[in-house]
Parts: sequence; structure tokens; C-alpha cells
Amino acid sequence: MSAPERPGIPVSFDLNGDRVDVSVGPAERLLDLLRYRLHHPGTKEGCGEGECGACTVYLDGLPVDSCLVLAHQADGRSVETVEAVDPQVLGSLLASGATQCGACTPGVVMTADWVRRHPGLLDDHSIRELMAGNLCRCTGYDGIVDGVEAMLRGTPGAGSTERSRRAPGRGVAPLPLERAGVIGSGHVLRPDSLEDALSMLSEHPDAVPLAGGTDLLVHWPARLEAHAASYVDLGKLDELRGLTWTDEALVLGGLSTYWEVVRDERAAGELPLLREAGRQVGAVQIQTRGTWAGNIVNASPAADGVPVLMAYDATLTLASASGTVEISLDEFYTGYKEMRIDPGQIITAITIPRRTYDVQWFDKVGSRAAQAITKVGVAVTGSSGDWRVVANSVAPTVTRCSAVERLLAEGGVPDLDAVQAAVDADVSPIDDVRSTADYRGRVLARLVHFGLTRHATEEA
Repeated sequence: MSAPERPGIPVSFDLNGDRVDVSVGPAERLLDLLRYRLHHPGTKEGCGEGECGACTVYLDGLPVDSCLVLAHQADGRSVETVEAVDPQVLGSLLASGATQCGACTPGVVMTADWVRRHPGLLDDHSIRELMAGNLCRCTGYDGIVDGVEAMLRGTPGAGSTERSRRAPGRGVAPLPLERAGVIGSGHVLRPDSLEDALSMLSEHPDAVPLAGGTDLLVHWPARLEAHAASYVDLGKLDELRGLTWTDEALVLGGLSTYWEVVRDERAAGELPLLREAGRQVGAVQIQTRGTWAGNIVNASPAADGVPVLMAYDATLTLASASGTVEISLDEFYTGYKEMRIDPGQIITAITIPRRTYDVQWFDKVGSRAAQAITKVGVAVTGSSGDWRVVANSVAPTVTRCSAVERLLAEGGVPDLDAVQAAVDADVSPIDDVRSTADYRGRVLARLVHFGLTRHATEEA
């Protein structure tokens, strides 16, 4: 007689057009649920950190890395996997020689099909940018781009008309929870409203608020202590989603993603640094899940979203069961990974004043143009002599450079030595495996000086 299945978290979602009802573990990933229990092995695990894209699926129509999504976060959502993709996509890639070893192919197919479904994306994004979240260790990128271009032209691919959609697992019962790759022993609370969420956080002060999870779930299977923690899943709080424009400000909800801002035309026009930074926070699969609030409370000194928010004088609304408070973002950090936020508080809104700027720019220096941890970054805004210069990866926190701001307020373009002296007074970089302290200080000074020079030349 078989042992009864251990209890889990009941979830129900649409999988390739079929309803799935299954119990999942509190620490079980969507990737593992699909591969090992729902008979959909096309979704592969590659890096486990949201970089390679081999595990790409659609969640409510948007590409995400399923290694960075907990299975219970799919509750009430729509999930699509590579098994349901139009075969012409794979045919076009085969014909262009893009498959090679095949390790990256499922994710490439998923992202390519998403581009096919949304051709308007190419008005603002290149194919290479949209496909950048899918790494090919065989370096077949030209073939991948050629395949996507052929698909968009409607050029038939090899065998594309001979294949039909497959639906593995249709009518087959999910395998028991014991077959999950990671189950976990923690507790997950799933509030339906902000009021409920704040109440739960008050009653469980050690519980971790969970939003996009793109930082939390990196290398998740090896993080055994995290599997036993308690979480408050904020995913159903629609009142915290999206962004709102008022006459005075742009307000980002606590669950507003990078992708929502990247695709907002008004943000691109009025607050372009938000868009520029959002496009460099990982690839599309990260941008569709990662939240601006999550980037703030992760409190990394290398955060890319925080400098531009701070340069725009963003204010945070912190809510708890006791009420709400507001704090300027440039006063939020008190030290490395230390913030002015109490247990039970979450960021429910980020308010960015609408102003006219004479100067706006954002520079990021990393080992690659994007999808790399920042070595040195800076966001600069200026209006009528009122300057904001915010740097990351050069101090224990993302920090405003007050000495540089005072120097710029004097007018003109200061010489490089003067900028370097001001930078040295403002920041305290360290040596690490990515860069030396001397390198960071020198690069920051040059980013500021030559950025000002470029702006002055453009104005002339």
C-alpha cells in the first residue's frame, strides 16, 4: 500500500490551454513542477540564476525564467511552455543553423515566438536585445538572429509544416509531491489584499515579503535555509501593480516591474533614465518579473534601478499594519544592506516628481554592455543649477555625491582634476574580484567629467 501524498499548497492554473490542479511544495520552483511532475520536460534548467534563459516560459503571456518563479506563484495564472509553440519557429531556427548542441534551444524558441507574437516590440528594441536573455555556449548568435528574422519574414523553416503541436501530459495526473526537485518545509502566506498582507506581516514579523523573486531565487536549490523560511507572497495584490501618472508625479506601485516602465512611452519621454536603467537590469525575462521596489530593498550597492530613482528625487511610501510613512530614497540607506524599514513594512509606492530637466544621463560600466553587475555606475540630473549625482558600486550603498553636486552648481564644466577630487571626497570604493578601488574612483570621475563635456558640446 503506497504512502499518502504529503500535504502541499493547492494551486490551479492554465497550462498550454488545459487547467491544472496540483499541490506544490512551499519551496518548489515552477521549472521543477513542469519538468518533473507535469510531464513537460522541454523546459530546461541551465544556470539556475536567471541568466541563460533555457527555462523560459510565458507567465500571463510574458517570458520569464521559470527557475526564478516559485510554483505557487503560478496560481490563477496562465503558463505556456515550449511544447505549445508554433513549430514554424523551431523550423526557422533549424534552417538558419541556430540549434547546434540544442541546450539553449527551448528558451530561444520561446523568446523568438514571443517576438513573433509581438512584432511591435521591434519599433523600440532590436532582435539582439530581445533575445539577449538566451545564452548560447556554442556562440550561435548570428544563426539565432537570422532564424528570428526569417521567422518574421514568414520564410518557412525546414520541416516546419510537418510538425504539429504536442501536448505532453494532457490527461495525465501530476506526479506526487515527493517527486519534486525541491519541496521545502517553510510556510507561505498568500494574501488577497494589501490589508491582509500587512496583517500577516504584523503577525509574522520574520516572514519575507515575496514579489518578483529574481534576487531571492538565484541558485535556489542550494539555499537550504531559505527553504524553511516563511514568506508572504504579494503576487495577488493587484492594487500594487502598474504605474500611475498624475499632474505632479509618476507613481510606481510596489509590484511595478522594470518592463512596465520600459514599455511606457511617457516614461521614455519625461524620465528616460528609468527606461535606460530598466533595459540594463538583466534581460527581458528578468525585466518582466523584477520590481523597482525589490531592487530598492535588496539594498545592493550595485543596484541599477536605485541610482536613477534617487537622481529623480524619488520618495518611498512604506506601509504596515500601523499605517504609512514616507521617506526620501536618498535617506533610506544607513549602511551596507541596512535600511530605514521596520519588520512588517513594505514599499507600496515609489513617487517620482515630474520636472523639466536640462541634463539627464545614466552610464553603466560593466564587463558587458548589459546583463552584468555594475563595476561603476552614475545617474546625473540637472535643472537650473540644481544637480543630482548618484553613483553605484563605489560605496557601501548607492549614494549621492554631494561634493560633486556642489562643484557642478558652480557652473561650467570643471576640469578632470577638480571632478576627481570631489569624487574622492564622496565615495569609498573597495578592491574586489571585479575591480580595484582606484579603478572605480577614476572611472567615476571620468564618467562625470566627460558626460558634462558631451552635454556642453551637444548644447553648443
